[in-house]
Amino acid sequence: MKRVALVPLAVAALVLAGCGSSGSTTSGKAPSSVMAAAKKKLDSTSGVEIALSASGDPGSDYLKSAEGTIVAKPPAFDGKISGRISGIQASDIHVISAGGTLWVDAPILGWTDNYQPKQLCAPDPATLLNPDSGVSDLLTSATGLTAGSAERDTNDASVVTTPYSGKESGDAIRQILPCAKGDSFGVTFAIASDGSLRSAKLTGSFFPGASSITYTIDITKYDVTKDIKAPK
Repeated sequence: MKRVALVPLAVAALVLAGCGSSGSTTSGKAPSSVMAAAKKKLDSTSGVEIALSASGDPGSDYLKSAEGTIVAKPPAFDGKISGRISGIQASDIHVISAGGTLWVDAPILGWTDNYQPKQLCAPDPATLLNPDSGVSDLLTSATGLTAGSAERDTNDASVVTTPYSGKESGDAIRQILPCAKGDSFGVTFAIASDGSLRSAKLTGSFFPGASSITYTIDITKYDVTKDIKAPK
């Protein structure tokens, strides 16, 4: 009976040991070095599969969630979004950004370029891989970063990540979410053991008169390739 009782303890010990694997490229490094390496990895990828979600409803037009594929060269996005547009709730709306134009497959209307990202407090999704104004730029502009304890990735339990939490200026956040109102935001970056960014959580005042909201950006796959073109 004692041996049986020890089995789950042994399994737990192995799981915890895996979280602290010596194969990690981030272990023992200064946060600034970890962020610089993560930025380089994101800037060099051909494309990513990405998902974005908001923790609350500000009571105005906003982007609730988005998921899809972003390619770096030429910059383009193909995916779906949900949120409130012109006061109307919308879900799983097909969106394509290509050639510098955002196309929305609106109900009844069909494909149109009448909707602009800023209406949803959102960037042109095709620009999120821009090295100078996209997600990777937040990695090296954050201040006061401290590392937390290693943990399993929420989207893929086979991946071990380390959270790094700190602060980001309002100007830096507005490059990603242009209508953000706050001057300072809390950020947490989850960096995998291979040095790649797996998620970014941005918390603060995004909308006038609304409570603090957290936007989470998850990168679920790197080195993606896809031929994305404007709808005909």
